Amino acid sequence: MKLFIFLLIATLTTADEYCKGIYIDQNYYNVEIIKEGLTRIYQIVFNDNENTLYFTFDQLAYVPTRQLGYINIATKKTGIIDSIRNATGLAYDRSKNRIYVGGSDGLFFISDANKVPERLPVVENIRYLFFKDVLYMINNNRKALKFDNGVTVPVMELQNVQVDALMLDDGNNILFLDNETLFRVQLGTTVINIHEGYSVTSIATDIHYKPYVCTKNGLYAYNKYKFALDKKSDKLANLRALTFNNRNEPIYIAVGHIVKLIYNPVPCFGD
Repeated sequence: MKLFIFLLIATLTTADEYCKGIYIDQNYYNVEIIKEGLTRIYQIVFNDNENTLYFTFDQLAYVPTRQLGYINIATKKTGIIDSIRNATGLAYDRSKNRIYVGGSDGLFFISDANKVPERLPVVENIRYLFFKDVLYMINNNRKALKFDNGVTVPVMELQNVQVDALMLDDGNNILFLDNETLFRVQLGTTVINIHEGYSVTSIATDIHYKPYVCTKNGLYAYNKYKFALDKKSDKLANLRALTFNNRNEPIYIAVGHIVKLIYNPVPCFGD
């Protein structure tokens, strides 16, 4: 069974039938399956200091169903933090080494090795999180909010739209999803642009806040100079979540598996 799953993922993510890895642009990566057999995964974030991936997922054997899990990438040690009801949203603040978690009862953070959640003064049902300078949140009503210095305020640029996911890039843009459609608005404005023709499954930024867009037909990166999406890989399709480690190597969710790409300076050219 494991061999079948590996071949399935390799089929989705190989350069050709001879190469066991995948190209993103001109960079070649080896493929490592970190964990398998997960149900639906909502968000993932990577904690640099702990070398640990945090993820929220459906645990159908328990009520409430959504839970927060983690796995150490090196040791493969796994665990569940079950004290946050319906944990769904995740974000990571590198400067404070703090994991933010949103759930049915509001906002929490984890910042110690014991992984004990602490409550923050937000009581809304939080479904999605993103951190860049301040914490951005999306509540159960699909409204975008900011949490800064203990105060929650609406995101001015997105006050009149519904949002399922968002990210901020390195060019003062907010890219966001309404269902599977990608939109963009510059910070400080309310002029919204649409990127038509893409069915988007998830969005994420790398460690430099370069934005990536996962679609049903491949992986793209937003080009802030062309105001357009550049295709990076047609093999990485239908990714349900994406993040990056401190080496800027992708970690993603494919067919219920957590997959890590490891940069290989020796390319594969096939037969």
